[in-house]
Amino acid sequence: MSNLTLKQKIMILVGIVGAILILIFQRGLYSKSDPVPQKLEQKQQTQEETKTQGEPQIVSTNPSPLNDATIMPSQSLEITFNQPAVNEPELKITIEPKADLKLELSNDKKTVTITPLKPLLFGQGYTLFISSEAKFAGGKTLGHEAVFHLKTISYKGV
Repeated sequence: MSNLTLKQKIMILVGIVGAILILIFQRGLYSKSDPVPQKLEQKQQTQEETKTQGEPQIVSTNPSPLNDATIMPSQSLEITFNQPAVNEPELKITIEPKADLKLELSNDKKTVTITPLKPLLFGQGYTLFISSEAKFAGGKTLGHEAVFHLKTISYKGV
């Protein structure tokens, strides 16, 4: 090795360091963890998903997000649950200030469309409530009250 020039020694050193860096980036800096903890973690996630699938929950709204939304006075709202509802009246949906609403469930009974029978007032704030006693298939209830604050667009005239 004494016959190598300084330039050649530096190139060999750079090559070795490069190879080490490539190995570190490909395999990671730390050793892989045991598969047993990963399986345990996956099992816990699966149990958690099963648990949440057992409870009725709101999975989406239209408009999204519904809370703090600004809507048209006659605009319909949609709320989708992860489980089918029993029927429209059992969802126990109300709005304050009071307004007459038409509730309509989709064919799979997971999405409720809420339409005001008369246009809501311009520039008015409303609070939409879904009771914790809202009933779903299998005798389940929502378990917590869902509250959405929204308002209608303002109209200042011409």
